[in-house]
Amino acid sequence: MGWLSSLAYRNGPFLLSLAALALLWEVVGRSIDLITLPPLSAVLAAFYDLWASGAVTAPLLDSTLALLYGLVLSLAFGSLIGIGMGLSRFVDVALGPYVKAGLSAPMIAFVPVFLMIFGIGPATRIATVVAFSVFIVATNAATAMRASDPRLIEMAHSFGASRWAIFRDVRLPAGAPYFLAGLRLGVARGVKGLINGEVLIAIIGLGGLVKKYGTVFSMDQLYAVILLIVVYAAIAVGLVSAVSRLLVAEEK
Repeated sequence: MGWLSSLAYRNGPFLLSLAALALLWEVVGRSIDLITLPPLSAVLAAFYDLWASGAVTAPLLDSTLALLYGLVLSLAFGSLIGIGMGLSRFVDVALGPYVKAGLSAPMIAFVPVFLMIFGIGPATRIATVVAFSVFIVATNAATAMRASDPRLIEMAHSFGASRWAIFRDVRLPAGAPYFLAGLRLGVARGVKGLINGEVLIAIIGLGGLVKKYGTVFSMDQLYAVILLIVVYAAIAVGLVSAVSRLLVAEEK
């Protein structure tokens, strides 16, 4: 029980704020008769019903698979692009403006384009995840390549180390925190892109449930799905953060 009390102590302020928010939501929802704000207890009841009936199981699985495929592609291509930018000035000048534009552009505007190209299906959602996450992965990969101490690289050169050995033994260990940060940010942006894309597509995944219940003003079910999405995103980012801490601890 020691770890449980330690966890509660470290997260005490958050738990207090969460309890206060839940209480405020319940009180306001019961005190003010608003169709757009059902009490939290009604939302939790709807959440249980949706989960118990299996209404969210298939959409959750569909969204998770699309997210995983999109993140794998983003990690692969984003890392390759970022490593090239970090190691080569030519690649940086050639591709850097596109990466910066991708970071700042409202990628949601491309969802209708993906829809016309790929149709209604997983390919559109995967493309949306990639569009949202690949550029942040590339940016952090480029930063990771530039994080190495030039003196260590020079020393490795003086001992006759090959480019691959320098990349493996010097650049990768020094840049690991930036790679992991890019992965965490990529997951967060990927979930955002996935749900936004599904809302526009309107018939599939968790975003499709948001559109479905929002259209018929079933607010308790709508908030239940939104609550599921928030928890889903928090778990995804939390898992990546936990893995990142383990990897960093092993490196040390």
